Amino acid sequence: MSNEKEASVDAQKTELFERTPIPRAVMKMAVPTVLSSLVMVIYNLADTYFVGMLNNSIENAAVTLAAPVLLAFNAIINLFGVGGSSLMSRYLGQKEYTAVRKSSVISFYCAFGFSILFSFSFAAFHTQMLVILGTTADTAAATWQYLWWTAVCGAVPAILNVVLANLVRAEGSSLHASIGTMSGCILNIILDPIFILPFGLNMGAAGAGLATFLSNCAACVYFFILLWVRRRQTMVCINPRVFSFDWKIIRQICAVGIPAAIQNLLNVTGMTVLNNFTAAYGSTAVAAMGITQKINLIPMYITMGISQGLMPLVGYNYSSGNRDRMKKAIIFTAKISVSFILLMAIAYYAGAEGLIRVFMKNEEVIAYGSNFLRGMCIGLVFLSIDFLAVGVFQACGMGTASLVFAILRKVVLEIPALFILNRLWPLYGLAYAQTCAEFVLAIAAIVLLRKIFHEAVSVN
Repeated sequence: MSNEKEASVDAQKTELFERTPIPRAVMKMAVPTVLSSLVMVIYNLADTYFVGMLNNSIENAAVTLAAPVLLAFNAIINLFGVGGSSLMSRYLGQKEYTAVRKSSVISFYCAFGFSILFSFSFAAFHTQMLVILGTTADTAAATWQYLWWTAVCGAVPAILNVVLANLVRAEGSSLHASIGTMSGCILNIILDPIFILPFGLNMGAAGAGLATFLSNCAACVYFFILLWVRRRQTMVCINPRVFSFDWKIIRQICAVGIPAAIQNLLNVTGMTVLNNFTAAYGSTAVAAMGITQKINLIPMYITMGISQGLMPLVGYNYSSGNRDRMKKAIIFTAKISVSFILLMAIAYYAGAEGLIRVFMKNEEVIAYGSNFLRGMCIGLVFLSIDFLAVGVFQACGMGTASLVFAILRKVVLEIPALFILNRLWPLYGLAYAQTCAEFVLAIAAIVLLRKIFHEAVSVN
């Protein structure tokens, strides 16, 4: 990188990460990320909404049963997207610009390689995977048709477009990262009714999968064009000639990325266990749980967006030694996140039946779903605290802390709670397992954040 380019980029990052007032800096980073997260939720809901218009619980159940596979993409995204972006932000704080470029190119090509491996592996073992996902003779065919497009054909573009968004956001370009992800999501929403419904191609769940595949390809194209156009203004590099196995950088990416990936795999395990429990009560219950989970994604993605938007700011100031600014940014973000999510939780609890009815008019589905949603929404405030804490751990390179949280969340708390609550309160108890886990984790998150703040005061 030329000295002129380094000086230009340095001035831009210094202004945003070091001098811009905290509220404005947090909003500049978080608002575009939250907006893109909301669009991602809308496109997730679009699949459920348009498939639900078929009024076929089997087609709707297929989308629900496939969800853990798509969630598994995040293991690779977290490994190289979260791990790589966290390292980039910390190197930016240290003014190590060559290392920033190496971190981005290693993250990109490793994500590319692992996504190809995922695609081929799923194609080879899809029969066994469908059994693990909890499909039945009724739902197996529709689930496989959906996963053919989203997992076999679509793993590479689905993973790469989100990894690229993380890398672009790491250097402070939150708006560009959000436009990229939103462009794919908006295209997905446009294509869904054309591919799913009878007036179009009438492909059902398979049509939803095809729309997702094409939209992710479009998002990747956007990022490739963006990096080409801004090649003299960005430190994000995907030039294969720059790639090399720098083991020091790979180890640092993995230090944060592996715990984040394990956290995601545990989330997949938890969702698979939940779906298997729900499947015992029939496809109607599965469809209701799927709709509930999709509705619950809105506050979850908002919280995740806030956390991801904050990460570059925290990572930069943590590595540059400005711990007081880091602390103020975290506290300001926590106040906004918890207040907003609390209002959403209240709205969800009061309007549960109406929200489920939007997606499916089946009265049995509405009865199941409204009870599920009320149980899940109670834990949303605790979830917002937990996500914020994990984002801080990842930004600061504290992979062990985020790994401990992941194990506590699923292995120690949520999965055992699914077994216990389903036995004590069949079916409906399943919706409260996450709330129980997040409540305990929120207490642990507050304790650990207070410790980080105390250390920040000591450093300053």
